[in-house]
Order: sequence, then C-alpha cells, then structure tokens
Amino acid sequence: MASSVGNVADSTEPTKRMLSFQGLAELAHREYQAGDFEAAERHCMQLWRQEPDNTGVLLLLSSIHFQCRRLDRSAHFSTLAIKQNPLLAEAYSNLGNVYKERGQLQEAIEHYRHALRLKPDFIDGYINLAAALVAAGDMEGAVQAYVSALQYNPDLYCVRSDLGNLLKALGRLEEAKVGV
Repeated sequence: MASSVGNVADSTEPTKRMLSFQGLAELAHREYQAGDFEAAERHCMQLWRQEPDNTGVLLLLSSIHFQCRRLDRSAHFSTLAIKQNPLLAEAYSNLGNVYKERGQLQEAIEHYRHALRLKPDFIDGYINLAAALVAAGDMEGAVQAYVSALQYNPDLYCVRSDLGNLLKALGRLEEAKVGV
C-alpha cells in the first residue's frame, strides 16, 4: 500500500511543476502587459531555464527585450523560437520588428511577408508590414497591407484609421471616406 501512495505522489509531481510553470507564465505575461518588463523578464528567465524550448516563453522574452530596446537580445530569442518552430509566424514578425527598428527595412519587410505566408490571418503582421512599407516609401504596398488586414477583421478601428490617414496623405480622399 505504501508503494501505491508513493506512486500517486510521484505522478502528481509533474502536475505541480506544470501548474507552477503555467502560473508563472501567466504572471510574466500580465507583468509584460502592465509594462513591468524587469519583473516579466525575471520570471521568463525562470521559465526558460525550466523549458528552454518553449516557444511561448521565447516569444515573450523577445518582446520584453524589444520593449527595453535590447535589440540583439530580442533577435536572439526570436531566432531561438524559429529554430524550435520554423513555422512560427510571430517569431518572424518579432525579428522583422528588430530589423525595422535598426532601419533595415528590406529585411524587416521580408520577415513580415514570410510571417504572413505562414499565417495569412496574422493581423499584427499586416500592421507591421504596412508600417515598414510606409517607412520604405511604398505607400501603395502599405495600403494593400491595411486592406488585407481589414479583410480578416473589418472592425479594427486602428487599422481603418491608419488606412484612412494614409489614403488622405496620398490625396485619395474619396477612398479615405469609404475606408474609414
């Protein structure tokens, strides 16, 4: 009888570890959302030590470092996430953000487009692509990126507003009225 109790205790240990991992991951995400990047990073590093291949943790670390303008670290964690899952659109988009911030617009655009090929309904990818295309001077490409985002979710006020402003800047006032 004692051995079966021991087995039950042994079988609950991974469950406890998983619950603590999940709880810590949720805490780190809340801290990130609240702008407490130092605490979020500290908790993410604990998670990363437990599960170095967890792409969710890698993406959050990439985002934390990006917000803190530690672009090399952000790129590092995005690259690790891509190595774990080459089909992870969010990691390519995060890497695109790093390139855009560095002024490497062509590389940023390529990464955003790759992310969108992997996940065609990735709204943030279209928004990021549009911003990079505007920065690169490709206004028509940016219009198309915004239109694509709205095809997936026509209720996005910020995208609709950005599209309207871009169309106004291009002198396409009638389209801007319809687009907004």
